[in-house]
Amino acid sequence: MVLNNLKGLGMKQRTGWPIATGLLFGMMLVFLGVYPFRQDPLFGFLTHVSGAAMIGGLADWYAVTALFKKPLGISYKTALIPRSKARLVETARYMMVEELLRVQPVYMIIKKEQLPKRILMYFLSDDGRKQLNQFIEEVGSQLGNRFDGAPLRKEVTGAIKQGVEHWEVAPLLIRFGHLMMKYETAETLWLYINRMAQRLISSQGIQPYITGIVASMMNRYAGNSFWRELALALGSDSFSPERVAELIQHKATEFLKSQESIYSPMGQYVYNKVLWLLSELERNKEWRVQIENLKNRWITDALDDVDMAGDAKAWQGIFKRAQEEAEAYARNLLQDKAKMQSLERLLLYQLVPLLRKLRPFVDTSVVRELNTYSPERLSDLIKGKLYHDLQMIRINGSLVGAVLGGLFYVAAQLVQGGVSL
Repeated sequence: MVLNNLKGLGMKQRTGWPIATGLLFGMMLVFLGVYPFRQDPLFGFLTHVSGAAMIGGLADWYAVTALFKKPLGISYKTALIPRSKARLVETARYMMVEELLRVQPVYMIIKKEQLPKRILMYFLSDDGRKQLNQFIEEVGSQLGNRFDGAPLRKEVTGAIKQGVEHWEVAPLLIRFGHLMMKYETAETLWLYINRMAQRLISSQGIQPYITGIVASMMNRYAGNSFWRELALALGSDSFSPERVAELIQHKATEFLKSQESIYSPMGQYVYNKVLWLLSELERNKEWRVQIENLKNRWITDALDDVDMAGDAKAWQGIFKRAQEEAEAYARNLLQDKAKMQSLERLLLYQLVPLLRKLRPFVDTSVVRELNTYSPERLSDLIKGKLYHDLQMIRINGSLVGAVLGGLFYVAAQLVQGGVSL
């Protein structure tokens, strides 16, 4: 399957006839054509230019070919890449894991690609809204059947009678949270949150975002460095941006599917994290003040629109209201550069532990993928990925040789007094 995806590599297509080889043969023909007339200054000049270009081209042809094969049957210090598979795999592993996934490069990508902005814009897009609406419908229908809202209805009714502005909503949210964290309810809620995340990550709509971020990360890493580009080329088709994006989607979906139970490691982590947040809300006065301010701004409208009767439509209405408020907040956030920068820093802070967990996975994947190739196959893949770069090395060798040959000829004639300028 991997080898069938060569068209997705982002590789440049080979030309039918290598330009460097054509230039080499062209210089050879010129040399053979003008050599008999080399006594003439013009033809002598062309002889030296074409001869030096031919020698430079041949030297670079030998150097490039020696990376992959045994040119002219010479075995000494040739076929370097096939013979150095283990070292090259280790180089690729080190560069991808120890350099590419460091915090600083990742942070620069987050800033350049405006990752928080991309995430918010996706959830405001039609595809993102579709994902959220499906989640709201599923969770609303399930909670309407499983959740007993009688205590909350009593609390809200009393608050309305007393006046919403004089009613503290934080205690209600804490009780609501603890009711939601009863294992039967939490199990259902976690299941549908998990499945929404699976659909979101595996959707075609989000794939261009992931591919763009991966490509930008790789391009920034490679820069103008031939050796770093070589290290990325070692990843061949398995580590092209498209392939990495597919791998991220597949592995992430596979992992989430294995964590659907509330008793799974991830389920327990999220469950305990929510309990910690509820505990923090109970004691953190600053959080409570912010919540009360939010309540005073929009909860009155929410109470007018949503009936806490406990049926499916009521719960869907609650989630719908939350979605509308979240969208409005997201739009305002997109216009606030200072808050977006703070969000970038927060995202990086949250990504640091994820990077620590991701690096061993990438480490294992790189080594496993590359070790499946024979030295010859690995050599061919690298040569194909760097084909045009290698061609330019050979072309530059011919051009530099031609320039130097011409300069040396002119200099020699000037010294001998054989050319009048």
